[in-house]
Amino acid sequence: MNKEILIIQEAAEYLRISVTTLRRYAYERRVTHYKLKGRIIFRKADLEKFLDTRKIESFEEFKGKNIL
Repeated sequence: MNKEILIIQEAAEYLRISVTTLRRYAYERRVTHYKLKGRIIFRKADLEKFLDTRKIESFEEFKGKNIL
């Protein structure tokens, strides 16, 4: 089953980080999350956006931009 809503343990596994780290990210508001009946939950789409903001471009991607 492909879940779109993940509890914290599932979200941490999806990101391959510890639950403690993900709790800290949520507390520091680094990652979008929701509280439902006292539980922290995550949308998979929000986790993918979180990952995208931490993307480090390859040299070829960077070289392809005309910055100067």
